[in-house]
Amino acid sequence: MDLELKLKDKHTLFTRVVNGQEQRMKIDREFTSWLKDCHEKYDKQIKFTLFKGIITRTDHPSKRMQSPWATYSAIEWDGKTYKTGQLIKTIKTLPILCGRILQFFLYGDHVEDVYATGGEVQIALEPQALYDEKKIIPICKIDRSVPDKAVKKYIEEEMEKFPNKLSVTWPEGDELLPNETKHAGTTIGALRIEILNKRGEAMQKLPGASHGGSKKLLVELKVILHAPDGDKEIISHISQHGGKWPYWFKRMGSINKLGSYTLKLQVVLNESNADTYSGRPLPSKIFKFNIIAGKPQTFSVGLLDPPFRVGIPFNIPLSMQDEFGHDATLADDIIPQLEAGGLTLKYEEIDRGPNLVIKGIIAKGLVNSCQGKNFTLKVILPGLKEESQALKIKILPGPPRQLKVKPDSNVLKIENGTPSPFQIEVLDEVGNITVQPRLIVHCKFSGAPDLPVYTVDCSNAGSNILTGPALHVQNIKRDQTLKAKIEIPSCKDVPPVEKTIKLLPSHRVAKLQILSLEGEKAIQIKHQDEISWIAGDVMQNLIFQMYDEIEKEIVITPALAEKIKVNWIPNINREQLVKGMLPDVKVPTSVTDVRYCLVTFLDDHVSLESGFIVRPVPDEPKNIKCKLKGSNVLQMGEKLQAEIEVMITDQHGNQIQNLTSSVNSLGISGNGLDKTDLTTVWQADTQTFCVKGVRFKPGHPGIKELCFAWHEFSHFLRLNVIAGPPAKLILMDWTDLEESVSVINGKELPKPLTVQLCDQWDNPSPEPNVKISLVKPDIIKITPSNHLCKTDEKGRANLGVLSIHAPRGDHILQLKATYKKTTLDCPVIKVNVLPDPDNPVLLNVKYEKKDAFAAGSTFPDFIISVISEDGSIIKNIKAGRISMKIWKVESRETRLLNATTFGCTITKDNDEGFFYFRDRKVPEQVGTYGIQSAYATDKGNTLLSEQIIVEVVPNEPTQLMPASLPRTPVVSNADCVASRTLVKDLSLIIMDKYKNWTGNDLDGKIIARIKRSTEKDADIPLFQGKTSTVEFPFHKGIAEIEVSLPQKLPISLCFQVS
Repeated sequence: MDLELKLKDKHTLFTRVVNGQEQRMKIDREFTSWLKDCHEKYDKQIKFTLFKGIITRTDHPSKRMQSPWATYSAIEWDGKTYKTGQLIKTIKTLPILCGRILQFFLYGDHVEDVYATGGEVQIALEPQALYDEKKIIPICKIDRSVPDKAVKKYIEEEMEKFPNKLSVTWPEGDELLPNETKHAGTTIGALRIEILNKRGEAMQKLPGASHGGSKKLLVELKVILHAPDGDKEIISHISQHGGKWPYWFKRMGSINKLGSYTLKLQVVLNESNADTYSGRPLPSKIFKFNIIAGKPQTFSVGLLDPPFRVGIPFNIPLSMQDEFGHDATLADDIIPQLEAGGLTLKYEEIDRGPNLVIKGIIAKGLVNSCQGKNFTLKVILPGLKEESQALKIKILPGPPRQLKVKPDSNVLKIENGTPSPFQIEVLDEVGNITVQPRLIVHCKFSGAPDLPVYTVDCSNAGSNILTGPALHVQNIKRDQTLKAKIEIPSCKDVPPVEKTIKLLPSHRVAKLQILSLEGEKAIQIKHQDEISWIAGDVMQNLIFQMYDEIEKEIVITPALAEKIKVNWIPNINREQLVKGMLPDVKVPTSVTDVRYCLVTFLDDHVSLESGFIVRPVPDEPKNIKCKLKGSNVLQMGEKLQAEIEVMITDQHGNQIQNLTSSVNSLGISGNGLDKTDLTTVWQADTQTFCVKGVRFKPGHPGIKELCFAWHEFSHFLRLNVIAGPPAKLILMDWTDLEESVSVINGKELPKPLTVQLCDQWDNPSPEPNVKISLVKPDIIKITPSNHLCKTDEKGRANLGVLSIHAPRGDHILQLKATYKKTTLDCPVIKVNVLPDPDNPVLLNVKYEKKDAFAAGSTFPDFIISVISEDGSIIKNIKAGRISMKIWKVESRETRLLNATTFGCTITKDNDEGFFYFRDRKVPEQVGTYGIQSAYATDKGNTLLSEQIIVEVVPNEPTQLMPASLPRTPVVSNADCVASRTLVKDLSLIIMDKYKNWTGNDLDGKIIARIKRSTEKDADIPLFQGKTSTVEFPFHKGIAEIEVSLPQKLPISLCFQVS
């Protein structure tokens, strides 16, 4: 008892001895650990197998127990194996559960199969369609005695509780049958709905005690319109169970939109409105139905197709609507009626399709105008709520069906040569005057040749006067019968109208004649006769006569004379016309001017004319005429290229065509005319003289006259004689070319070079585009450099004022020209070139020449002068234009990149033209140097002197320097020779004060001493061999040194040359 009380006391301390050492601990933790160890090692009740992993269970109420948990896929218990996916049933749970194993849990950090007494199992409740949830229970609550068949049967019995179908009734009528078709405005009655399971039991929530209110069942009603642009939900309601009454939906109002509909009843879950549970659909029921248009109540008239014409069928479309405005169909027992005042209406048929059409409506009646008449047409549909509609229509005349021709008599009498007019009216079948396009009425006459055809257009008014040319039959002596047929060729349905015409002979003018009186005799001039008459003369004694159709001469009255016209004078004497006399005809003066004379008579019935041709012929010879066939210009000494045609004319210039003259009858003369090659040829075919080979003797150019004489007649012809072809070239304004022209080198010639082309008689030749060139020796340079030009329209060329650049002396310039591959005679210009005293050509440098100059010393004075072409010194030169450059010659080629430039030294000397460079220091570095002077001219050029090459040699020896400065040596008093070596491989060289190597001719010795670097008295170390100095020989100014010490001291080494 004391032990039990101690164990229950919370303040009791427990001590455990481990390996001889006491450890304080908690008894409950140790007991639990011992018990767990016993279960794992010795308890064989449950074996956990197929380890999956370690997880944390957040569903556990104790945070300390949430981790770690080992998961397994199977266990072995009491000889039975339970695996994932196996169906099990529980015991000692409320309620009893059935489910499918998901996994097993065991608390602890396990990594393999293990034995244990506790543990839990996770199951998914079955049937999932009812529960759809997971549970975790202790493994000990698994019913090991129930068989699998019993579990499956239990699940099947539970599934019978799942909602299976809907029971729908219509307690208030207006039942909706599947696939029923109803009219717009139909009402759907109230719906009573019950949800039934497979057992036929009504239910309002899912089975299972744990579901609560969230698993209540609702019923959703939707009415969906299947429109072309997609489904549209028009009604949506949700009903819940009322407890004492089932699910209920009230009566739905009228549905008036046309189309296919679906009424869907769907069981859904409360709150979520899900129509499935655990992946299984909840019950639903669908009613499909169609809504169509109702009975027609109103109608409207559709779009008509005008124009409407008498006797032409037309249609009236009608559109029916129900009370909601939907297109409806007219019942077969309703017959449309048509009414219109003043019209007779009838129709052929009615098309009762989706759109009602009254077809073949024919209207007849008088419209009184081609523009038509407006009528009020009333359409009646008996039995409709709005049974009539009135519309305004315009009725036009119908198509042509008959012709009305006035005068009404069938036999008409007219005089020959007069037209026969008719009044035409085109009528439709009722008698209305009608019009239509291309309504052309023709009248064709028969009974005689060449009768006209009358046409008239009635397209606009439907009526018109049909007339045309006069009916005229030639040589009619008595009455003649003609037939007239009036018809519309484009309208075959209109019958033609025929008339008989009696044509009577006419007493009007029918014939016109022209006659010429020769004495007492009258000669007839027929129409289009040709009469030859002397040019410039006058035709007189012309008369005319007129006759009717029976060839009886008609007396000319003043009224008839007014209708007579002639074309050769503007104003005619009417009194002479009454007497039958025509005006005189003046014959043209030129034989090429043929005149046509015409007499016309024109009245309302006939048009007569008679004409003749007057052709002029030449008169007696009166003049001579010359014609030049080509240009009147010819060159001096050349023949005229053109021919001269000479003809004999009358007083009006008309050529005489009947000559029989000889060549000798034509005389030709002129001032300076050369008749050597002159020829005259008579051309009988053209009745002319042809003159060739006209040439003038050499002389001055200008206008020359030729005189042509034939019998007592003469004619003058002017020719322009110009200079002959180019033969030579002369230099204008240059008088004496035998003497040389003096010019200073580089200066211009005294005159411009202007040349002129001339013929062989020194006449200026105006030949353009002849190339003129200047030929010169190669030693002469001429500016401007363009030595080629062409002549202008006067034959001149200007080479301008030339500048000559040439050596001193006489030179020749040759002008050259070529015309048509012939070289012309060209002048030669002699030029005496004199040197230019102002043109610098040379820099003269004077100084005291030496073989070499010591580095750092002073150059001797340099005296510079500028020499001109004539060898004289140019004065008046500014000192700033003279400079001198010195540079070191790096190679054979001189380079001025690093040159040093000096200016002139200002002195008190008054030597004009001389420039001095004094006290210029020799470069300090040894080498070869170049010196060159320069003069900057006024033209921007630089005149250079010849280069002076000088050698700079070392100055006097002043110092002994190592070839390369050695580092400060460190030596020690050691046995090793390298540690005691002060200087090794040291080269000493003799140099001047500018560090130029020198002493190449020196040989001697160098004495080395050791000197302390501090002032304290101390022992001075000795050289190898215990000596205070060391001597070294040097040859050509160079010595090689190596010195060693016996001990380590701060010293300095001194060298002395001797």
